[in-house]
Amino acid sequence: MTDQHAAHDPAQPDPDHGHDDHDAGGHAGGHGGDAHGHGGEALGPIDVTMWGVGIVGVALGLLVALCIAFATGVF
Repeated sequence: MTDQHAAHDPAQPDPDHGHDDHDAGGHAGGHGGDAHGHGGEALGPIDVTMWGVGIVGVALGLLVALCIAFATGVF
C-alpha cells in the first residue's frame, strides 16, 4: 500500500466534494431565476427598542470588563 495521493488538477472539479448543478452563468445574470430558493421577501421593520437594549447590554459588558481590568491592576 502507498501513502501517495494522485495529483489533482485544480482546474477540474473534484468528484468527491459535492455537486454543482448551477449553470456556467451562476449569479452573473442577476437574481432572476434563482435556483437556491431565495424568495423576494422584504425585511421587516427595525425594532429600535431591541437594538437599544442590545447596545446597552454591550456597553454594560464593556463596563464590567473595565472594572475587572482596574481591579486586577491592568490600568
